[in-house]
Amino acid sequence: MDIVKGGLAGLLVALSLGGALATVSTTAQAKPQPVQATVTEVNGQKVVMYNGKQYTLKQGVELGLTSDSSVKAKENRWTYKLTNVKAKRTKSGKSVKVSGKLTVTNIPLSVFTPAKNVQIVTANGVKLAKVTKQLTFSQVVKTKAKKLTLQAGYNGKAKGHQAFFVLSANKSFKVKAYK
Repeated sequence: MDIVKGGLAGLLVALSLGGALATVSTTAQAKPQPVQATVTEVNGQKVVMYNGKQYTLKQGVELGLTSDSSVKAKENRWTYKLTNVKAKRTKSGKSVKVSGKLTVTNIPLSVFTPAKNVQIVTANGVKLAKVTKQLTFSQVVKTKAKKLTLQAGYNGKAKGHQAFFVLSANKSFKVKAYK
């Protein structure tokens, strides 16, 4: 009993001297939810319905909405595709303005892991452009490089280190001159 009293007294002294009692909590990891898509037959053709939009059966397989062994189509490996990308030098010639849009190529993966940034790789280093809700991005990069490489993804931690998780293929673009 004396040992218990001594332990409690030691704990009270530690707390009164500015010590802190730490509690550890755990949070549950979100699990991917299957996408709710319906396959119906319209005019003798199978149609996939998702979020009020109609897709052919082949498009539905490519977007990852359904799986059908009778259709010769592969599900897209990448979640996003970079489109409408423009890389144009500014008037001063010291910077490059990069803008563009992302298109979704695999709907279930884009729901589970949405792209937050586009990584712009130049000879000088790496810069991130934030992706908007409309899946557009724009960033001015201070560089004299003539070629840029872009890839969409998100930042996270892997084995305790900060990492960029890539969700699209690498795309290289030549910088256009200022006009």
